[in-house]
Amino acid sequence: MQELEKGSILTSLTSAVPMVGGPITGFLLGRKLRDFEESLPYLFISLPLFVISSSLVSFFFIRSYLYLVLIYSAISPVLVNYLTSRKYENMTINVNEYYIEIKFDLPMDMENFSDPNEVFEKLLHKALKKMRNPYYYYKLKSSGSCSSLKISLSEDKMVLRKRCGDLIIEIEINNKKIANMKVTISY
Repeated sequence: MQELEKGSILTSLTSAVPMVGGPITGFLLGRKLRDFEESLPYLFISLPLFVISSSLVSFFFIRSYLYLVLIYSAISPVLVNYLTSRKYENMTINVNEYYIEIKFDLPMDMENFSDPNEVFEKLLHKALKKMRNPYYYYKLKSSGSCSSLKISLSEDKMVLRKRCGDLIIEIEINNKKIANMKVTISY
């Protein structure tokens, strides 16, 4: 089970505001975490608060729309979060006569990691969740049992590199929010 962050829990408490708190929470969590599956535990914390606060306001002021408000309050935070996190899913595929290159921009939080191998595995897992093509998915999944991780450090970035036969995975970490991952598969 993953450990929940205090800041994201506090962000999910903004859903207690009736009628608008749920979509605002969904947007803030989607923008902060940039991954829909990572924000689901926080949405499950915020959803009951939003449903209760919105239904109470609806019950006292607009009783005829209570069912509509219940449906709105159950769907809107999840939908807004999903749409916000989809905006950050960046994957490009470049095909060359010598190799196929897949580039990802992956969200990450460096404060939670101290080991580069752990960072690499976490980012690889995120990339596997975004991968749709079964050939690329199994090629990328098989890279966990390959050569050791090579780390290059410079003043403003860290590069994690792993080679597995005709597959080269390179992760460049510049700042604390986004990691650039490049997967090269030669023919």
